[in-house]
Amino acid sequence: MSASSVVLRGIDARTFTEMESFVKDLEARPVERLLRDLPELADLPDTKVSLVSYVISSKYRGSEPAEKQKMRESVAATFEQLGPGQVRERVGAILDRLR
Repeated sequence: MSASSVVLRGIDARTFTEMESFVKDLEARPVERLLRDLPELADLPDTKVSLVSYVISSKYRGSEPAEKQKMRESVAATFEQLGPGQVRERVGAILDRLR
């Protein structure tokens, strides 16, 4: 599976301006696409994962109850599919924020 454009932008973001652009790209993405890319996004460096977590939790807070439930279920399913390691821990931390 090849990385999506938002994942590639996250990998390439080095300057403040590039990080800002990465966040704007995350914010503009439909929730479903962000959640689909979550394992790859959670594999980025810590600072970028923090930005991903912030954007997902912001989208979560702004969602209707049914959408919140779908988001929690999607992140939980991703968490369950991942093997032990840092990416799984990071997805678990994102899941914890969706409460």
